[in-house]
Amino acid sequence: MTTILARPVRASRATPIYGVHAYHTKVPPEAIVPYLEHYLRPGGVCLDPFAGSGMTGVAAALSGRRAILNDLSPAATHIAFNYTTPCDASAFATSVQTLLNWSDPQIAPLYAASCPTCGGSATTEYVVWSDVRACPHCKSAVTVWDGFTRGGAVRALRCPSCAREFDKNAARVIGERPVEVNLRCERCSGRAAIAVRPEDLALTTQRRSDVPYWYPQVPFGPDWEMWRGGHRELGITEVADFWSNRNLIALSVLFEGVRRERDERLRSALLFAFTAIVNRASRRYQWNAKRPTNVLGGTLYIASLRYEFNVLSLFRRKVRAITNYYRSVPLAQGVVTVTQGSATDLRHVADRSVDYCFTDPPFGANIYYADASLMWESWLGSFTDRSLEAVVSRRRAGKGLVDYQDLMSRSFAEMKRCLRADGLATVVFQNTDETVWRAIQDAALDAGLHLLAASTLHKSQPSFKGVKAIQAGERVAASDVVLTLSPSPRRDLRAVTVAPEAEHVVREALASEILSASTTRLRSPAHLYAVAISALLDVGLDTTGWTFERVRELAGGIAHPIDQLSLGLGR
Repeated sequence: MTTILARPVRASRATPIYGVHAYHTKVPPEAIVPYLEHYLRPGGVCLDPFAGSGMTGVAAALSGRRAILNDLSPAATHIAFNYTTPCDASAFATSVQTLLNWSDPQIAPLYAASCPTCGGSATTEYVVWSDVRACPHCKSAVTVWDGFTRGGAVRALRCPSCAREFDKNAARVIGERPVEVNLRCERCSGRAAIAVRPEDLALTTQRRSDVPYWYPQVPFGPDWEMWRGGHRELGITEVADFWSNRNLIALSVLFEGVRRERDERLRSALLFAFTAIVNRASRRYQWNAKRPTNVLGGTLYIASLRYEFNVLSLFRRKVRAITNYYRSVPLAQGVVTVTQGSATDLRHVADRSVDYCFTDPPFGANIYYADASLMWESWLGSFTDRSLEAVVSRRRAGKGLVDYQDLMSRSFAEMKRCLRADGLATVVFQNTDETVWRAIQDAALDAGLHLLAASTLHKSQPSFKGVKAIQAGERVAASDVVLTLSPSPRRDLRAVTVAPEAEHVVREALASEILSASTTRLRSPAHLYAVAISALLDVGLDTTGWTFERVRELAGGIAHPIDQLSLGLGR
């Protein structure tokens, strides 16, 4: 029998491969390679039915294995295909230059400026925009930017008219305005941040009717899970409203240039670069005093202070990264296949034809993938079938926990059908809701998959939610639990536990992790929750009753004496 890879795996998100194209949840390919090399012979076949951005396929290419990737989302399969399908880097670079030669004269004037130092020509790299809110006391307009103090969050605002303070979130959004411009001057060889001048303001006032080519006009309202009242306040009623008119003009020009490429593979690669920048080019990229902090993944949130980036600069940087990727990563034709469809129906995969499965399925109610992919899929012109999406939804009828478990059970059953009799499956999962954990365990059991072991996967570069979890102790898991499943009945996931025994297992696991932790991140409740759940599952104990709050309280009691001991203050 194959030995179990039970050790915790750690990998960084901060790699050139990982950063080529964003996705809502991604396991770095460097974290998948150890599993493929352990469970698969060279040339063996791995199946990922919830492939997302295709990192399992990239890992297969890096390790000399083959992969079959499947996902319900058109955006996911677009990203996965371009990540895993060979593309001639020189031909791509030539195609990029042709596109830029056509688009530059139309886009560059949108970001033209004058240098405040030398008076010469400069380029607007980005503009910072601020909400304008109505004072709840006197109804005067208050610009959020004016209430910002460096190093702190914008919470309390003071009205310049009535001098009264109020909480930002208690004030209605009544508009927005540009407050700062960041310029690049080639002659001065530098960047400058300045207050908005009349000439800069003039370039921010384009109209929607100025958009010269096609752009998506998909309605966006309360029927979408991620819709919020704040979208209404900002005038967002369709997908196009997520971009400023200036950036929508630039994106429409680039998209038209992509469509003009006649070679199908090169056109897909250009579209890969295009979709890689549409989120950053939107109003969703929130401003930070020290550096851009990226969009808030898994939401369609728009911050009170945000960037409007130069679309042409974004595209130039992205195509350089993609060209380097195609030059450096050993992709080969036929090594990875990508299909779009439900994980409940993998009819294109023959019975018992797969040696191993590695997958990262949807996390219940944590992320609504169809909503999160809406901006990409609007440009692609193809949308996720939300009726088949494995999520727990508040707004869509018939999408409760029972429905989620049923979809996952049917997906696991398909995974089992495809696996060889002696094959194994690795399932990477994260959630802080004990009922979702119960659902995922029961779904695996109902499908005839049995647990052999559990461990953790820690991504050393945290997501935005992970950072908030560490800093504020929020109820967000920062690490994943890794389940090793088998088609053979070697262990029943429904093993009954005795509470004191389970607490002893969790205490030992937490103490060991806290004592050996090399960083604060590895001592955070966000990581330790995954450690606790994996420890319980690894010895066949039930996770019911093990809430995030219970683990955090137990970890706090363990950490204190251990910290004292490490400082020489205790026995």
